[in-house]
Amino acid sequence: MKKSFKANEANVKILGRTKFIQDIRYINYSCAGIEFEFIGTSAEVVLCTDNSRWNEIYKAWVAVFIDDEDVPSKRISLDSEENIYKLYESNISRRVKIRLIKISEAAFAKVGIKEIIIEGEGDLRPTKSKEHRIEFIGDSITCGYGIEGIWNRDAFSTTKENAWEAYAAKTASYFNADFNCVSWSGIGVISAWTEADTPNTNEWLMPALYKYTDAAMDKSLGETEYEVWDNRIFKPDLIVINLGTNDASYTKNIKERIDEFIKGYYKLLEQVRNCNPKSEIICGLGTMGNELCPAIETAVTTFKAATKDRNIHLLSFPIQLESDGIGIDWHPSLKTQYKVSRELISKIKEIMGWNDALDKEAENKDK
Repeated sequence: MKKSFKANEANVKILGRTKFIQDIRYINYSCAGIEFEFIGTSAEVVLCTDNSRWNEIYKAWVAVFIDDEDVPSKRISLDSEENIYKLYESNISRRVKIRLIKISEAAFAKVGIKEIIIEGEGDLRPTKSKEHRIEFIGDSITCGYGIEGIWNRDAFSTTKENAWEAYAAKTASYFNADFNCVSWSGIGVISAWTEADTPNTNEWLMPALYKYTDAAMDKSLGETEYEVWDNRIFKPDLIVINLGTNDASYTKNIKERIDEFIKGYYKLLEQVRNCNPKSEIICGLGTMGNELCPAIETAVTTFKAATKDRNIHLLSFPIQLESDGIGIDWHPSLKTQYKVSRELISKIKEIMGWNDALDKEAENKDK
């Protein structure tokens, strides 16, 4: 017997910052989505998108994971405004866990979950929250921009973007942690990516984006007041900030501009800390250039001295090497993203004392 459900908190676990509008769950950020369990033989989902507003290269992509897969069973491109997609099918009824996430980013086509349809017994059930929680605040590197393409050969499209293979998702997966990504390609603290000699403030900047649940979605709907994110919904144990790459396109080693960046980064730290008073924070940079690493160190050191905050840490990410491959538009390759995640994992173990998922599983069995 077929049953239909909405993607609300009673039926599914919410992954990432999402919006629920007129019974539709919008999962626009990288790796945002839903996860649920049911007993049955099949599951489908009705998805909608705004791809008619976008060039074909910016269409939305989602991934489907069955049970505890590390590699998705399916990757689906949303080619029509609304459609039904098969998530799972079997001849045998059993308990199944399904995760549906967006692997393209919030800067491009949107994704809404209108309905989940199952063939089975009982109702949907949200999966349980995990022991650890991480929030990632970043730019295109966090989004997995161009990760599946090759520099100077491929042009960017969301087909070649995969946030699940980027360092953030890899790190969270390693620790079996729930995680949110607040990330946007080209974004910065005081300037988005620019080829001009002036700051690019026409695009989103992180201090504004971070404040809201999904400001881009609200803007696309013509809202004049954007929904402020309720930080009580997701309380991260750890926050990783990976910003500055795009600001460097404006600062260009000019002292006055670097000073401006330091002040902007300091204010961002204030904002993030005020929203998350108990979280450890790691401030990292370096994969696509380390010019602003000293500026971030200055901002962090000044902030810690002024606030006596001992829970903020610095991390220099490894600079990408051509020998490891370069992704589209000089972005990190799969190999580089893996190396970044390993550096971050090591730092997290040092700060948080967490075990990886397999060690934790073995530890629980021994008890």
